[in-house]
Amino acid sequence: MSRIALSDSGDWQLEFPDDQDVRGYPALDADGNRVGTVDTMIVNTDEERVDAILLDDGTEYPARDLSIGDDVVYLTTVNAADDDVDGTVTVFGDSGQVLRRERVEDADFDAHADSFRTHYGSTYGTSGGAYEDYEPAYRYGYESAYDDSYKNRPYLDAEDDLRTGYGTDYADRDFDADRDAVRYGYTRAQHANR
Repeated sequence: MSRIALSDSGDWQLEFPDDQDVRGYPALDADGNRVGTVDTMIVNTDEERVDAILLDDGTEYPARDLSIGDDVVYLTTVNAADDDVDGTVTVFGDSGQVLRRERVEDADFDAHADSFRTHYGSTYGTSGGAYEDYEPAYRYGYESAYDDSYKNRPYLDAEDDLRTGYGTDYADRDFDADRDAVRYGYTRAQHANR
């Protein structure tokens, strides 16, 4: 396997650069805290895809553990310090990559209320709406990730189906306005479900 920085890859380019080029984006952890800025995208030339990012501090995150937002990257990996909090044990490789996770499944939405409130504060806090206005969107995303039709699907792959379901379940809500909350709930559940 050959891995090189996208910027050093010559003729290689992203299929959808406007949606996929996350270099320069702030990276937020599962609790909504900024942990750095995306510096480099690593391409696996054998598989012809981006398989990791490097933050400005040199920390590497596998692409499967990322969710791309509007000018932000959400890291759905767990921090080693968080292992005991959610029952997840993370084994890291020599270069900081996640090798495997062992978990205790946690389908309890309310157990993550603090994380959802923190994300709400950083994403919607200045909008004038209360957290309770967005809680249904967080809950929808979180509970959808546990549905068999969404298990093991990255958010971007599932988004169109989530949008359709949201229109059915929450006809009075605007998916685009609630998208970040749905995405965060979804990726938070995947994080708890690893």
